[in-house]
Amino acid sequence: MNNERDFNRILDECLDRVIRGEGIEACIADYPEQAAELRPLLEAAAGLQSTRFTPSADSRRQARLRFHQALDKRRQKPVWARVPAWAAAAVGVVLLAVAGLAGLNVINPPGDDPPTIIVSAPASGDAVNFRFLVSDAPNDIGDFSSLVVTVDRVALLKKGADGEAWVAFTPEVKQFDLTQLIGAASRQLWQGEVPEGEYTKVELIASSVKGTLKSGETIDIKLPSNKLQIGIPFTVGAGTVTSFTFDITVNKTGQGSGKYILSPQAAESGAAYEKKP
Repeated sequence: MNNERDFNRILDECLDRVIRGEGIEACIADYPEQAAELRPLLEAAAGLQSTRFTPSADSRRQARLRFHQALDKRRQKPVWARVPAWAAAAVGVVLLAVAGLAGLNVINPPGDDPPTIIVSAPASGDAVNFRFLVSDAPNDIGDFSSLVVTVDRVALLKKGADGEAWVAFTPEVKQFDLTQLIGAASRQLWQGEVPEGEYTKVELIASSVKGTLKSGETIDIKLPSNKLQIGIPFTVGAGTVTSFTFDITVNKTGQGSGKYILSPQAAESGAAYEKKP
């Protein structure tokens, strides 16, 4: 990891893990070379989680200020002048999520998760309005002869007039090898019909990640909370098929550690739209 973009990806991942309740030390242990820079940022985010504020515009500004003060300590230039647009947006989304858990903008109180709607593949192809695919960003996948991910469930977070709801389905293809999906290659895991509307997040629940290095050694790949999550808005509309590609990457957690971690790649993920014939 030797550039700003890599650090932003690691920071985004660790912030998400802290929000979901994982300890700071566990995340830092996966990235020892970035520990000195990560610690103050994660501690600032954890501080926001543990403090209860009055839900006002001023307290939201103060929450952001505290976080960006920690960011500024590691950069000479202002943060938004150095961070690529996609990374800035990702950090912003994560920060807002932290603020929500801290009582700044709670839509669903802790413990009150959105309801889940289970959908299945349609009997007829004419009803298909959504396809879910996976792909792999290169990074450290070249170390592996195979890296097999087993997926139990995929869930899409839908916005609605009465609040949010998860739309979940079990993939028709539950296993895939990331070494076969590098770059432009992708694999469709499911197609079917989901409720029309606006969606804000995609969550992939995996039961196992098994990697075989080119040396022949078989290793387990770390997957925090057994899930991968990306906050990217997209729509499913009438007369259109939405194809969402969820890009996944594997990275070494430190020089010489022999450990790897799986994480989502927001910059390469997103939806494509085509009109139905």
